[in-house]
Amino acid sequence: QKNDKKWVKFNLLDPDHPSYNERLFTLPVSDIREVKSSNGQTELRVFIKTKICFFEYVHEIELSLTNRSEMKYPLLIGRKFLKNKFLVDVSKKHLSTNKEKS
Repeated sequence: QKNDKKWVKFNLLDPDHPSYNERLFTLPVSDIREVKSSNGQTELRVFIKTKICFFEYVHEIELSLTNRSEMKYPLLIGRKFLKNKFLVDVSKKHLSTNKEKS
């Protein structure tokens, strides 16, 4: 707790991940609330507000923190954030890179 606010320290990658670099982030907690996970169970999660960059544009986003070490992706972007901002084409990959390799 700092300045009457709760803070949280976290990393984005599991130590077994090839890109792991031991970097810890410290941010204020924006909320703590119940979330229904993909397996249907309800769990209490910490939320943070941060910024994320997509295609050279910076967007504010609220993320929930949970242990994803056993999951394929270290971070998920939710439907609420994507709605009315992006058109998602699941058949395409890595569109934010500069040029497509030929």
